[in-house]
Amino acid sequence: MKKSILVVEDDEICKRFTMSCLKEFYELDSARNGLQAIELASKNKYDAILMDINLGKGINGIETTCEIRKFNDYKSTPVIAVTAYVEEKDKKNFLENGCSHYLAKPFNKNELN
Repeated sequence: MKKSILVVEDDEICKRFTMSCLKEFYELDSARNGLQAIELASKNKYDAILMDINLGKGINGIETTCEIRKFNDYKSTPVIAVTAYVEEKDKKNFLENGCSHYLAKPFNKNELN
């Protein structure tokens, strides 16, 4: 059985690229914003979450991650910050606030896999 990933991304092109890179290896769901991601995580158990940090309007990726981490099933689930914020202080902030990994945008298929 394939592992499942939740892709949280508000940019349609980035979401499509990410999902096309992963679709043959994983079961995928997607959310366009933090509230939708929290709702999906509350109803499903994902093996990993790819979390965009800047989600436009509403709560951001860090706030979303903090809310998802409150669910018992997500205490140790990998949450990968996927972001164009590339400064070391930003990366440190993401890793200290709930994300377990970091992937800088833009990325290619090999980096994602």
